[in-house]
Amino acid sequence: MVDAHLDLAWNARALGRDLTLPLEALRAQDPHPETPLVTLPSLQEAGVALAFATLFVDPQGVPPGEYEDEAWAQLALYEAWEGRGLVRILRERDDLKAHLERFPEDGVLGLVLLMEGAHPLPTPGALRAWRRRGLRLLSLTWATKNAYAGGNAEPGPLTEAGRALLGEMAALGVALDLSHLAEEAAWEALEAYGGPVAATHANCRALVPSERHFSDDLLRALAGREGVLGLVPFNAFLDSSWRRGMPRLPLEAFLRHRAHAEAVMGPGRVGLGTDWDGGFGLEAVPLGLDRHRDLWLLGDEGFLGGNWLGWLLSWF
Repeated sequence: MVDAHLDLAWNARALGRDLTLPLEALRAQDPHPETPLVTLPSLQEAGVALAFATLFVDPQGVPPGEYEDEAWAQLALYEAWEGRGLVRILRERDDLKAHLERFPEDGVLGLVLLMEGAHPLPTPGALRAWRRRGLRLLSLTWATKNAYAGGNAEPGPLTEAGRALLGEMAALGVALDLSHLAEEAAWEALEAYGGPVAATHANCRALVPSERHFSDDLLRALAGREGVLGLVPFNAFLDSSWRRGMPRLPLEAFLRHRAHAEAVMGPGRVGLGTDWDGGFGLEAVPLGLDRHRDLWLLGDEGFLGGNWLGWLLSWF
């Protein structure tokens, strides 16, 4: 299984959760109102071979002067887990190939580092230091407008700094995650950037009319660039009428998004990007999906991991 979006370090640092615990143990002690969905043991239990692990600094919750320090602290946490043998950070193609050979024997989770929002980058040139430490994917913004692009909550175009950053990404082998971009900026980024593209966590705007999700035209463009879409099993992203505190939606609500995305993009271009470890908990995901091992109920090898692995192997 491949999960293309997990905010593991943010979850541990912002919410104070010890993700090295078994999921039941964390649930028993966690003080937050929303029940945790993810720990490292629960991912191993589910046979998750690889996750895109984020470096996420919430621009609405962290002072601008602390963006860089927080992102480096999150990377340090991933590296500490790696030092304990809990994960493997996949920095280069050889790391990925070796991990795929070793995983069936040892079950250690592989991490591909994704910076969700370029807010920690004061200049495009700052990307080089992150690439040296293993960063392989980057989205230009998270919801809000920043120096690089407009976001889904604050629309705007791609900026000149954004174009320069895309140039650095292409030169360094860092893929573009279109998630959270304003649609105007997403189209401009697709035109300006010739490297690998994906959307690690977004759903279908045709079913949930929100700027946070992708129009059919943008889904087709992503497929035309041989990209993959990671669908999010989060009730608010599945049905626009759902609100927190309402009963959990049936699994069919998620399967509708999968069917629509596959009809538009083709079945080889859709996978998982659960985002199951940050701003929502068990109460906000469809019935029957209580932890990662339940995702096997969806039953399609390509959707559950093969599509993302094929995308990674095409450029990593």
